[in-house]
Parts: sequence; C-alpha cells; structure tokens
Amino acid sequence: MKHCSDIRQTMMATASVLASAFAILTASGTAHADTMVLTNGRIHTMDTARPEAEAIAIDTGGVIIAVGSEAEVLETAGKDADIIDLEGQMVLPGFQDAHMHLIEAGVNEALCEFEPFAKLKDTLAGIEDCADESKGEWIVGSGVSMTNLLDKNSNPIELLDSISKERPILILDDIGHGAWANSAAMMAAGYDTMKENPPGGILLRDKQTGKLNGVLLENAQQKLRNLAFPPSPEREKFAYDAMLGTLELMAENGITTVSDAGGYWPQGHVNVWKRALKEDTLTVRASNALYVYPDMPFDQQMADLKALHSNDRKSLLRFNQAKIYVDGILEQRTGAMLEPYVKGPGIDHGFDSGFLYFEESTLDRYSQELAEAGFQLHYHVTGDRGARLALDAIAKSDAGPGPHRLTHLYSMDKDDLPRFAELNVVADLQLAPSSLDSEYNASIREFIGDRAGYMMPAASLENAGALVTLSSDFDADELSPLVKIQAALERPEEGAPDVQTAIKWMTINPAKLLQQDDKTGSLEVGKFADLVVIDQDITEIPVSRIGRAKVTATLLQGEPVYDPDEQFAE
Repeated sequence: MKHCSDIRQTMMATASVLASAFAILTASGTAHADTMVLTNGRIHTMDTARPEAEAIAIDTGGVIIAVGSEAEVLETAGKDADIIDLEGQMVLPGFQDAHMHLIEAGVNEALCEFEPFAKLKDTLAGIEDCADESKGEWIVGSGVSMTNLLDKNSNPIELLDSISKERPILILDDIGHGAWANSAAMMAAGYDTMKENPPGGILLRDKQTGKLNGVLLENAQQKLRNLAFPPSPEREKFAYDAMLGTLELMAENGITTVSDAGGYWPQGHVNVWKRALKEDTLTVRASNALYVYPDMPFDQQMADLKALHSNDRKSLLRFNQAKIYVDGILEQRTGAMLEPYVKGPGIDHGFDSGFLYFEESTLDRYSQELAEAGFQLHYHVTGDRGARLALDAIAKSDAGPGPHRLTHLYSMDKDDLPRFAELNVVADLQLAPSSLDSEYNASIREFIGDRAGYMMPAASLENAGALVTLSSDFDADELSPLVKIQAALERPEEGAPDVQTAIKWMTINPAKLLQQDDKTGSLEVGKFADLVVIDQDITEIPVSRIGRAKVTATLLQGEPVYDPDEQFAE
C-alpha cells in the first residue's frame, strides 16, 4: 500500500507541475458563478510543489479551483467571483486532530466534576451534592486522582458506601484509566464475586482483608461505564446535545477533521454521530475508532464490530478504525515496560513491569482479523514493551487498510524507531504543554528512572522516516492546535525542528493517516476547501507567541463553520 500511495502522490505532483509554469492551477476552463476568492493573505498551502500563494479560488461545491498569484486566480474565478480580503491574515489547511475523545469530552462537561488533588472531605461533600442532584439510578462524576485518593484512604469504597449503599456510584479519574466505585456499582458489574482480575483490568483490594477497595484500573472501569450509560433515546439525546457544544469548540480552534478515539459503541455513540450527519450538524470530517473490549467474547465482538464498520470516503463520517489498548499508563505503573518500574511511589497492583490488556496471542488475533475486515489498527501504547508488541502485531497483519498507527508512545526502545518506516506505521504523539513541565517529567522519572529522558521521541521518529502526527487526546489534554505547535517547538529535545514541520504534523500528515490526503490536508486544486484563517502568520512571529494567535474563521468544504466577525458573510 505504501508503494501504491507513493506512486499516486508522485503522479499528482507531476500533474500539478505540468498544469502551470506560473503556479496557477485550474480545475476547469470556466468558474462557477459566485466562486469565492481569498486574497491579500499569507496563504501557506502545505503543498511542497508550491508552499505559498497570493490567492485561492473556491467553487460553490467547496472545491479549490485555483491556487497561485492574485491576478491569475482572479482571471480563473471570473468577474462574478466574491472577493474576500483577508487583510494580511494567515490561511492554512484546516487542522486535523487524529486522536481525541469528542463525545466523551462533551458528556464529561455535564458530569459532576471534582478536582484531582482536592481535600478528601471536599470531594466527599461534592459527591453528596451530586447524589442529591442526580435524577438517574447511577451517581456519576469525574476528575479524581486515584493515586491521590489511595494516598489518603486505603479503603475508599467505604467512603462511597457511607453516601449511598443502594444507588451505584461511579467516579471516573482525571486521566481516563481508573475509577472509584461503591459496593452497589461493584455488584452491578458482578465484580463483588470475582476472585481474580477481569480481562484487561485490575480490581484493587484491601491489603489486610483482601476485599475490594473500590478502585478499578484500566478496562475494569469500562463495564461500569457501559452500565452507567446504557443506550437509550434519552441518553443518546443527552450525548448528542453535549456533542454539539464540543463541535463548536472544534470550529473555534480551526479543526476540520477529527478521529474520535473513544469508540464506546455499547453506549450508543455511533448513533449520536449518525444523527449529527443526518441532521447536518456535523461540522468536521470524522474518521472514528471502535473500542475493542478485552472482556467480550472474541467471535461475538468481531461480528459486532464488522456490522458497525463503515468507510465511505465520500461521507463526512466513517467508522473505519479499531482502537486497541495494548497497555495502560506510566503514572499507574500499567504501561507495559521491557524492564521493571523503579520501586517507590505509586499504585501497588502487583504488575512490576506494567500491564497488558490482551494476551499476546489474542492481541495478534484481533489485529489480524480486524485488518482483514478492513479496519485501520489504532493502538494505545505508552510503554516500550507495549510499542514493540503493537509493531509485532502489525507486522503479522494485513497492511492494506493502513496505514496503521501507534498513539502516545511515551516510552520507546530506540531499536524500534526504524520499524515505523519499514512497516508504514504512523507515530501519533501528544506534545502538549505538560510535556515541557519539569514537575511532570520529574514525577515520571520516579516511576521509570532515566528512561524518562527519552519520552515521546518525535524528532527521532521524524528523522527515522516515520510519518509523525500531532494530536490532542482532548479532553485529557490541551485542544488548541496553536498551543500544541508552540509546545512542540519549545521542547528542548525531541520536538519539532521548525514551525513548518509542526504544521505538517497537524495538516497533511494526519490527512495521510486518515486516508484523505487526496481530498484534504493541503490547499491544492481539486481538494476541498477545509481551511483555517489565523490573525497572524505563525511562521513569522516568535515561537513564544504562537499559542496566543487567534483563529478568526474556519471553513469546511468552503462553508464557514466558525466566522464570528462575518468575514465570509454573503
């Protein structure tokens, strides 16, 4: 597939060069009436053949029909064209965020929210208030740090039981990999009778009594999530309404394509996306993932996933990826490591070298059968062993639906760097401002020692020939692409070498990952006008100011989905 893709790109580039010696390209001999021309701006196309242009013309179907000098674009557009004077603003292809949790972010906004490191008495008072205000059977909140909770109380299940023994209580953590539950919630999931851990998850127990202490890690929480959020018309409407607010945030940040990595299909999320498409409220292109549950029967889950798979490239909405968790996270000592964690602080769950969601043979089997069914493989990995196992699984699987990808990549063995290019695997990273935080890096060093000095090696992966993308993991981390571009440039090591590379990681590279680089990712003739307007040229200002630049408009297929100043008003 990589070879075919290279041939296709070469043919497209050759055709573009031959089309005009003046860098002016036209899709047809005549322009439609009401063609729109953007001019007097700093237009960065992300097309290596012609990286900058004075103007672009967009037809009524939202397709770019000319790119080049102002005079030549205006000639192509015709006398009836609508002229948009950008007054010196910057134009880029719309940002593409290849790893986020869009529906989950919207739903979380409506949950009872708690501070990760608040005083325990304040958290409990907040949960009591949440119980009084909640109308449903379940009491659900989020934001608590499981590590901090266990530091303050070794048996926190009793605290929730004192609030309610009858109604199940579920408090999700602040990083998406743990939860705190009461006895009623544990019983609802059938965990109260379990002697061992459930598949892909960890049930923590009181060291003295061996009884459940109310803290669940990794996939153990997913069963409770599904029980707390069962699909129903009312819940789907709630998720839909929450989603609309998050879509507004996407537009405000210049994001025109997303890949929702949540994929909690038993909660009815697929229907929520389909409703947005049907009701014409979907303001992004979406190439979404479906979560692979370790505790579901293999054959039944494969049948369910195949039934939900969709990959119509003419549609704004696709479910063409499978989200496979290989391991957990370093902060919980559940990221799978080649060497054991440093003994010391953190959650003691008995897995000295981290945790695997699937046995290796099962991971390989899912990878092979999902790829054979047409899914792109989307692996969550944070530990170096997790990354190696994912690469091994890809090597045994069909490359046809790819490129497949690994996301997060906090810890990697340098010997695995060349394998990304060899296997045509995308390295998807989240270089948020937290990656610059000295306290954060010091805390990770407590878990993995000197290995913390080589985390998320974006520059090394780029130099090794890997296709690198920069995504947000929103709402777990910062959403703004401009803030992330600045953070990637300010990293003292393993960051972006220059601003053009950082922009590439958020435009044309994710377009390649999401199999739409023939339609989006750069401003070229024949591609859709998915673009963002920014108040200043971020390639010309100090790096320290990039995150403060302002998105002033966002267009999806030539139509404004964010335009507060009505620059594109008819």
